[in-house]
Amino acid sequence: MVDDLIKEVKGIPIPKPGKVSEKEGKACVDQAWEPSIPLGHTPYSWMGEGDDEDDVPPKPEQKKAQKQKQQKQQKQKQQRQQKPKKEKKQQPKQDETPLFARIDLRVGLVEKVFEHPDPEVKSLWCEEINVGEDKPRQICSGLRKFYTKDQFEGKKIIVVCNFKPSKLKGFESQGMVLCASNADHTKVELVEPPANAAPGTRISLSNLDVYQFTPDKQVNPKKKKNVWIDFSPKLRTNDSKVACFDGVSLVVPEGECAVQTLSNCVVR
Repeated sequence: MVDDLIKEVKGIPIPKPGKVSEKEGKACVDQAWEPSIPLGHTPYSWMGEGDDEDDVPPKPEQKKAQKQKQQKQQKQKQQRQQKPKKEKKQQPKQDETPLFARIDLRVGLVEKVFEHPDPEVKSLWCEEINVGEDKPRQICSGLRKFYTKDQFEGKKIIVVCNFKPSKLKGFESQGMVLCASNADHTKVELVEPPANAAPGTRISLSNLDVYQFTPDKQVNPKKKKNVWIDFSPKLRTNDSKVACFDGVSLVVPEGECAVQTLSNCVVR
């Protein structure tokens, strides 16, 4: 009897994993043999043990901190929207700056005049000139034939302040003194501002306030293409011996800039 029972049990067909049961004759996948767990997971890592962290309700203090953070962010956003935007001060582009305003002409006070360090150089004076900066500028000028040391020292003059420093016979010159000259260069005179003009004052035109513009940072007059090439031919004195640019007077708030005797002459 037992043997008959064992034979009957062995005769029952057992379905293979993931295969359709032949006995039922329909698509019936045995779930016990093929659980739907993605590759790389175990039943524990996929289903999890215990409560899911996302399902844990936040604690009261966490809720309060989150709410405060949201309120702070909202307040900062409102402040940014309400804060007026600063208007950027627009400086004129270089090609929009008038030609005259691109050269930095200033009132200078000659504080000291001395001979060139090279004793063989007899045509140049070396000067210390106050142009409104922390310390005087050292400038070298070919004026020794036209002015004595006593005549030159203490004068108010006009200085080109944005020339690239250059060496004259080994002495570094940090600018140029503006002078008028007759045609054969036998007479040279300093262009002088009014005596009460302050050192460092920029030179304007009677129809142009240069303080509305920024001059070129540096001009190299030795280069083939530079602003001085276009600028310098327009400088002349008029009938009244006033220095002019393209026929318009050079001025400071105290008055016009002029020479002593040379009318209708070039200015360099």
